[in-house]
Formats: sequence, structure tokens, C-alpha cells
Amino acid sequence: MNYQVYIKRKEHRLRQADVAKKLGISTQSYYLKETGKRDFTITEAKRLALIYGCTLNDLFPVGLEVI
Repeated sequence: MNYQVYIKRKEHRLRQADVAKKLGISTQSYYLKETGKRDFTITEAKRLALIYGCTLNDLFPVGLEVI
């Protein structure tokens, strides 16, 4: 799961459908990406960073190990 993407969405009080619309993808596609079943494209990741006013590293931390 992309926890930081989920947290940022909740902090901004957006629904998955809201973010999906801003990215130009379906809600189902967004759900799959936020839950880690599919990967965000580079373009989508950059748009998410713009929407949330943060960096790509904030959304997708490198070296974060999930146990």
C-alpha cells in the first residue's frame, strides 16, 4: 500500500474519486494504485505531488522497508 499517498489524500479531505478525476483515471484504477496493486506512472506521481504540494520523495519514500 502507498501509505503516504493515502495519508496525503486524507489530510486534504479528498475521496479516491476526486483524486482519480484530477489524474484523469478511473476511480477503480486509482484504488488499485493507492493500494499498491498497480504502479502510478511518472506523470501521475508528479501530478499527485502538485495536488498535495509536496515532493515525489514525500509520497514515495525510498528505502522504506515494509515488514
